Amino acid sequence: MKKTGSEQDPPAEPFERARLLADVAKQRVRIAKEELKRARKRLKEAKREARRARKHATATHKAWKRARRSAKSGSTPSKSERKAAKKAARAKKTAKVARRRAGKVRAVKVRAVKVRAVKARAAKKSAARTRRRVRAAVRRGRRVARQQSRTVRAGAARRIARARTTRRTPSAPPSPPAAQPAKVESGTPPPPPSNAATSEQVV
Repeated sequence: MKKTGSEQDPPAEPFERARLLADVAKQRVRIAKEELKRARKRLKEAKREARRARKHATATHKAWKRARRSAKSGSTPSKSERKAAKKAARAKKTAKVARRRAGKVRAVKVRAVKVRAVKARAAKKSAARTRRRVRAAVRRGRRVARQQSRTVRAGAARRIARARTTRRTPSAPPSPPAAQPAKVESGTPPPPPSNAATSEQVV
């Protein structure tokens, strides 16, 4: 039995579109979380490297201070002391380069973490917006379905009431045609009564 326009179901296209948008938003949130985790791991590695560089720099600074103290005292440095001073200067230079590099890496990682956090917040907002759209579409569909069911029930009630009224008041049978009196002419006598009428009068 074919449904009429009022009885047809509402189209399921907005529901499907909203569900797909929600899935995409969930995937974006998951990807942003994974990227944030990787960025935090890289930041930990950069901090570890900076800590090692600081330790090396402190050791180098101590060696340099020892060499300067010995030079101030006026005693000529021995071969081992000169070698230690050269080693300390080299270590100081490498520590300075390592510090600079660690600072750049840390700045890059912090910026990356901030960007990932912003992206994650945006993805969460879009997911919440998509959920609101899905709820609105579901409410709209339910409203349309309720209106359609109301119209269908009202039409059925009207049809039932019409059928009851027609059943209650049947059509009256046609009345028989009235007998017309015979016209009596002035010259002719009336017709004689039938045999049945004369026999009744005799009895």
